[in-house]
Amino acid sequence: MQSANQKLFLFTILGALALGVSFPFTGGVFPLAFIALVPLLLFNAGLNEEGVKRRFLKRLGTNYLYFVIFNAITVWWIYNASDAGAYMAIFANALLMCLPFHITAFLAKHLGEGKGLLSFLVLWMSFEYCHYHWELSWPWLNLGHILGDSPMLIQWYEYSGVAGGTLWILLTNIVVYIIVRNVWLRKESVKIQTPILLFSALAVVFPILSSIIIYSSYTEDQSQPVDITIVQPNIESHNAKFSLPSAIQLNKLLIAAESKIDENTDLILAPETAIPYPINEELLDVHPDYLGLLEFIRTHHQIPLLIGADTYQIYPEKHSPASTPYGPDWYENYNTALLIQANNPKTIYHKAKLVLGGEKLPFVGMFPFLQEYSVELGGTSGMLGVGEEPVVFDAKGVKYAPLICYESVYGDYVSMFVRQGATVLTVITNDGWWGDTPGYKQHRMFSQIRAIENRRYVARSANTGISCFIDPKGEVISELGWDEYGALREVVYEQKEITFFAKYGDFLGRISAYLALAMMLYGFVERLKKLPYFEKINAGSKSDN
Repeated sequence: MQSANQKLFLFTILGALALGVSFPFTGGVFPLAFIALVPLLLFNAGLNEEGVKRRFLKRLGTNYLYFVIFNAITVWWIYNASDAGAYMAIFANALLMCLPFHITAFLAKHLGEGKGLLSFLVLWMSFEYCHYHWELSWPWLNLGHILGDSPMLIQWYEYSGVAGGTLWILLTNIVVYIIVRNVWLRKESVKIQTPILLFSALAVVFPILSSIIIYSSYTEDQSQPVDITIVQPNIESHNAKFSLPSAIQLNKLLIAAESKIDENTDLILAPETAIPYPINEELLDVHPDYLGLLEFIRTHHQIPLLIGADTYQIYPEKHSPASTPYGPDWYENYNTALLIQANNPKTIYHKAKLVLGGEKLPFVGMFPFLQEYSVELGGTSGMLGVGEEPVVFDAKGVKYAPLICYESVYGDYVSMFVRQGATVLTVITNDGWWGDTPGYKQHRMFSQIRAIENRRYVARSANTGISCFIDPKGEVISELGWDEYGALREVVYEQKEITFFAKYGDFLGRISAYLALAMMLYGFVERLKKLPYFEKINAGSKSDN
């Protein structure tokens, strides 16, 4: 028995390695994801048997080790920006990932293994859903992202979003687990498993075939072309970006743009914090950087410019947890997107989905002292103010979603821009913090997923990393790679169709959250029934009958 447990523990570690290697750009062997959770499911099921000592510690230790390995393989590159940020992303997130397994163990004990497996499915999906919406939000490693580098296989994300990919991976793992459990542990014959084997084959093949059919039959609307030039200034992120005079940085950016634009260009797209030093938004119209950009626009065919900036506002009283004292007033910094046009007022959007640790700290409203521990992870650094709602930019009649950096990870949020009329998605980012690692490649992949979910073209401008154009099927049309300076120009097309996902958002996540609450309530009630007090009541009611 001890030898069997040791083998199962070893298989569990191999499963963690397999899940890590399945993730894009840390291996990218995505088929491994369909079996990588099986050893962990077997290990947890074994702990549910009677007579297991130190059950809780064994479960916690093994689950935690599994997810530490997975997180370390996939996001180790955060260390290049911040060692504290890397430790938080790896060790804290691994602990959170253990929660579905521990709650599943409780439910399986009181509801039975079959309902336990169902509860695991909805608990994991509700965990991922909550990971989009709470103070410790970090959805980077949601299982549905594992398929993001294979756009031909996930065309049905226009209906389900990333949660559909998570559901696919979980279902397949559960079915494989049942087969392995029946054959290996229960010593059933393989022949008896034929119906389950057929179901597992269908579970893998049907989504692939349906996606290929959607991919092949999809036709985009090409009636309204939009000519966009993307700039990648390639300024070193750790030192030069925040030490070189802004005039030098902006001049480098404009020279690159000038090499591509002409009278037919509809938009110039420049990266996050391309205006690198804080500007008071009330004085923006008279700031030298803004005036220089406005003059460039006026002398270059009056082409609108969408550009990232570091801005701030002054408030007479504390506006939010991000506000800091500024004499008698309060100062609040924002990661901002600006739309500058020659003959129209500027439009401002403040980033709403902030990088945990780098731009916000969790629960700082309740515990203000935490503000001292803000670390630098990407974009601007420190505690930032939060944008209150999506703002769609309108330039020459084209409506753009001005997504800033980390916001491209949030499918539900991006779809809000589409519902407000955005016909082209733009992403401005600075991916140079992490160096030449999987980080910036994974970040680009999220833009491909957003393109599929919303059936929109994506124009993506990075300070460095990957600047690119992506079509509505999630395929990269053209790109500038790591450490390249220059500009790209493409004609994309406005798309006005509202996909099922854009209309309804992450409905699978919401349904799973409700089901998880129902399952936990059901399990709690069943647990209460087993308490001596309730057993006596039940026994008494039976004797009365």
